[in-house]
Amino acid sequence: MNTVSQKIFKNTLFNAFGNIFTTFLQILIIPYILLKLGSERFGIWALVSMIFGIFTALDLGTGTAFVKYFSEYHTKKEHENFNRVMVAGFLFMLTFSLVLIFIVILIKDQLVSFFNIPEDLKSESIFVFVLAAVIFGTNNTFGVFQAILKGLQRMEITNSINMICSTIYVVGIFGVLYYGFGLRGLIVNQGIKIFLISLAAIYYSKKINRNLKFKFSYLDFKPIKEILSYGIKMQISSIANLVNLQTDKTIIGYFLNLTSITAYEIGQKISFFCRMIVGLVLSALVPAVSELEAAGKKQSILKLYERGNKYIASFTFPILIFTIVFANYLINLWMGIGFEKSIYVARLLVCAVLVNMLTGVGVMIVRGIGKPFYETQYAIICLILNVVLGLILIRFYGFLGVVVATPISVIIGSVYFIIKFHRLNEVPLFGFIRRIYFKPFLISIFLAAVLYIANILINYRSGFDTRLEILLLIILNGIIFFSLFILLLKKSGYWDEEDKILLVTTTNHYPILGRLIANSI
Repeated sequence: MNTVSQKIFKNTLFNAFGNIFTTFLQILIIPYILLKLGSERFGIWALVSMIFGIFTALDLGTGTAFVKYFSEYHTKKEHENFNRVMVAGFLFMLTFSLVLIFIVILIKDQLVSFFNIPEDLKSESIFVFVLAAVIFGTNNTFGVFQAILKGLQRMEITNSINMICSTIYVVGIFGVLYYGFGLRGLIVNQGIKIFLISLAAIYYSKKINRNLKFKFSYLDFKPIKEILSYGIKMQISSIANLVNLQTDKTIIGYFLNLTSITAYEIGQKISFFCRMIVGLVLSALVPAVSELEAAGKKQSILKLYERGNKYIASFTFPILIFTIVFANYLINLWMGIGFEKSIYVARLLVCAVLVNMLTGVGVMIVRGIGKPFYETQYAIICLILNVVLGLILIRFYGFLGVVVATPISVIIGSVYFIIKFHRLNEVPLFGFIRRIYFKPFLISIFLAAVLYIANILINYRSGFDTRLEILLLIILNGIIFFSLFILLLKKSGYWDEEDKILLVTTTNHYPILGRLIANSI
């Protein structure tokens, strides 16, 4: 268990550094993109992320399935099966991506009409949508090689690749917009990024796994049948994620306008950053759980469930609650004054992330042990509720109505999954909530409420509104909030001796971090 914990911790560190770096770069560049493109063209660029979401979701669940099977076959040293999955998976994804690209080309005119795109922007939009489909189809196809690196738990490589390519991508954004290439330049720049990532993934997959061989003699559709059996259940979950992340934009684009999509996109980026933070630990769990499952260590998996939730709750509760309370400061600092709609979007969607976080470890476990159908049921609930509520509420409450639909559907679906998971594994739910969630949640809420009231009084008397003043307020609030959170959580007796031993042991290769964690618990 300690070895697995060390792998998870190491991979989490690399995921944390890599994802925070790349996401920070992408968020930092958004005000510049909005300034150069204008509100309508930025709305079209936001719709490109929807196409990326569609291609990512409509992979028949193979993304997670590849990681699981590569990890399993690598642990068992079944090199031929490993190669069969790789060859069959690549050719299958190539065929499937070509079909999706063809569909986008076929419906390109209907696509721009559906989103009420103005006549003078239609040709530009068609070019961007079609090329986006080609680029993201390529990403799906060569994603098999990225899955190899993840299955081998080499997160340091995948994150290094993403960091380097994202830096090149951001520099490219400045270049293409400065020289006036607009949307066309942005999508070509995106294509260069995907090409570089794919090339690097192929190179390092071959370098790390010397037994990797791409031969047509390995072409066997039996692995695909196995993967699809697992993946189809995962597909529902992917579609649910697509609904929660992208359907709001689709409904807003159809019923409202591109300016509203821009307001939504800015608020959603804050929730996306929070979702990424939650996913840092979770992304390292699937291959780790697959390894434990292959070794027959079921009790270790349940122990991982409790410890994983404990560490995620203590890490993400304060971050997410702080973000909800101070979303106005964060958006005003980032984008400037005048994005009130985006503040509401950020707060509501981060609430959805907060609730969804509670299912995270359980979802990764059912994926890792090859039983994703438990997640499928939960995903169907979110899927139906989000669409139905979004379509109903937008008619009565407009923009705000469709945004509210997301946290409502996520809350209902998440509660269902948590109850189901605990019953199946005979883990008492209320005792679990009391041990794991109660203290970090209450402490976060208490500190946030106190600081919120204090900030209302400060703003009432002083009226801070410059970016420098807002930045100083965020830093000051952050230092007070997180320092007191760590202190109060420690004093509450939240950490037990096993936590201390485990966390200190898994950080023994990182002396400074190890000392910080030891002092915090």
